[in-house]
Amino acid sequence: MTWMEISVVSIAAAFLVLAGFAIRVLIAAKQLLHQLSLTAARTEQHVAKTAGQAEQLLKQAGQLTEEVHMQVLALEPGVQSIEKAGAAIGDVASVLRKGARMMNDSLHGAEKVVHTHQKRIQDVMEWATTGYELWQRWQASRNAKSDH
Repeated sequence: MTWMEISVVSIAAAFLVLAGFAIRVLIAAKQLLHQLSLTAARTEQHVAKTAGQAEQLLKQAGQLTEEVHMQVLALEPGVQSIEKAGAAIGDVASVLRKGARMMNDSLHGAEKVVHTHQKRIQDVMEWATTGYELWQRWQASRNAKSDH
């Protein structure tokens, strides 16, 4: 065999080896693409499922927000009533404080008057007691005269 024939046979053998290697690479690439396709399909299913769950959660959150808003609106008149009641209680407490202060001032004034006029009050009490005793004696003597 000549160099030319050996070269042709070597080239043919190299071509066959290269073709075999290329076929094996293409088969591996086809399998890899098939696996990527399956993975992409599964990922798409998971994404769709997750999107559905997220949509459901968003609906529930929206409903919950609406319910909380309605409850806050329902509580608002009660809170306003409590505020008004608190203000009324504050007004009543203020009036009671003023009344207690006025009563205390009146009692102190009466106490001063009694203390200042104690002697006169004692005299009046003695005169009233004496007058009552005289009236009782007079009634007793009158009753005694009418019995005879």
